[in-house]
Amino acid sequence: MKLAGKVAVVPGGTAGIGKEIALAYAKEGAQVVVMSRNQERVSAMEKLLKEAGSEKSFGIAVDISDEQAVVAAFKHVKETCSKIDIMLNSAGIYPVAAFVETTKEEWDRVINVNLNGPFYCSREAAKYMIPQKNGRIIFITSGQALRGEALMAHYSASKGALVALARALAAELGPHGITVNTIAAGLTTTDTVNSSMPPQLLTNAAMGFPLQRLGRPDEYNGAAILLASDDGAYITGDTIAVDGGGSNANASHL
Repeated sequence: MKLAGKVAVVPGGTAGIGKEIALAYAKEGAQVVVMSRNQERVSAMEKLLKEAGSEKSFGIAVDISDEQAVVAAFKHVKETCSKIDIMLNSAGIYPVAAFVETTKEEWDRVINVNLNGPFYCSREAAKYMIPQKNGRIIFITSGQALRGEALMAHYSASKGALVALARALAAELGPHGITVNTIAAGLTTTDTVNSSMPPQLLTNAAMGFPLQRLGRPDEYNGAAILLASDDGAYITGDTIAVDGGGSNANASHL
């Protein structure tokens, strides 16, 4: 198993892409700590992780946009697990709004969850990784960070910022043996996406990709395991696009 003996923290690990990666990490031998604002999802995910063979895995109900709550959560992880090897930032929201109709409150909500949350989590994880002289920080960003997308200015801005953040952290944390990378996810059949966009809009968008279909949440597991394991030890500051070729397609005009 590629992650035997590792401790992985996965905010957003109770749904969508993050859920599938958390389970994949558990099956590869990692002790997984999932984080979510929803206690019911946390409890359900704890059961699934144990069924996947990771008896020591557990979850924490926490709002990652709350800095002090994040600090407390990571302190609990360190006290319980003694170390943090992998930080997989998957939590995010996916609203759709015309740019001129986007309010400051909606802009702030997206930035707080999609950008500030991963910043808080990665900062706290790095504090524990630096003394270890080893660690993996991974951000789930989006193809929309690499190309234009109508009706998604706030989301695209938050995800594009994660790419820049990862590159800066790769330069700063590399001397401590810590790699930092991003996975640019394509349009994926998650509950969040399905509830945010009309079915015909999703179909039209998918047809603009070379593979002409939406992604499945489990199709990110391979890249996530690569970047978290020894196989990816010499990859840092990079973005792996797992998006059906979407990042190479023309900009979508939803």
